[in-house]
Amino acid sequence: MYADYLAYLFPSDADGVLKVASGTILGDLLIAHCREAPRPIFSVDQSDLISLRLPQCEATQNLRNKFLFYNAGDMLQLNRALKSLFDLDFAGYYRKGQAANFSKKDIVEAFITSRHLITTDCFDALNKRIYRRQQREAASLVKRLVRKAYYIDESINGDGIQK
Repeated sequence: MYADYLAYLFPSDADGVLKVASGTILGDLLIAHCREAPRPIFSVDQSDLISLRLPQCEATQNLRNKFLFYNAGDMLQLNRALKSLFDLDFAGYYRKGQAANFSKKDIVEAFITSRHLITTDCFDALNKRIYRRQQREAASLVKRLVRKAYYIDESINGDGIQK
């Protein structure tokens, strides 16, 4: 889910590399945490790697034509920042939807769709098993975010805190 959210924040090029934007909270953090390496660093498990293209700006001038990486500590910090940014975005979206008198489920489904957190393609050639699996994943994601919305609602109203 967070990888999809990262792809929402930084749309990819035609080759699938995410274009990091400077001037955004997460973009500036990604630029600030870059480390240089004398040679390319290859991970043993490359299945969950995400390729980033840093912007051409003052902060990245010295990083051109160098091998860049994030160490394990940086990855933890950046993942935490991504999760916090997601939570803030979701909370703001939820509050706006609640102010417009939408139901919680509609707000959560709209958030998921607007942030492209799941694929919504329904091609005829799509295998039924794959389609059903995607529907179960979407329902699970909706359920998790509805619980998060309920927690936010209880925390803000104070009813949940007093119990």
